[in-house]
Amino acid sequence: MKLDAVVLEMTMVDLLPAILHWLLLIFFGGQALIFIGLVLWTIWTDAIKPRLIPANDIARVADDIIARYSDPELEAFARHERAWYDSDGAEQTYWYRVRKAVRRRLEGR
Repeated sequence: MKLDAVVLEMTMVDLLPAILHWLLLIFFGGQALIFIGLVLWTIWTDAIKPRLIPANDIARVADDIIARYSDPELEAFARHERAWYDSDGAEQTYWYRVRKAVRRRLEGR
């Protein structure tokens, strides 16, 4: 009877590090998955999604800026810079595309 208790106790002592190992792996694995998800979300919202805005929308905004302002390049730059100061990657990409469209239209005149 005592032999069974000793064997059972040794098994529990050996089992505790294994349980701790798996709990730590699950915890830190979950943290890693959350981090990877946040990185992918940031890439999607700041880099990929703004590039999917149709060129017609960019052209329409560029035409609007050219029609309304005496220095359209400066206005597009100011809006781009404002997005930069706000640390809004999606807006930065959007206004960069608008600036390029304004520049192309003004060079074509």
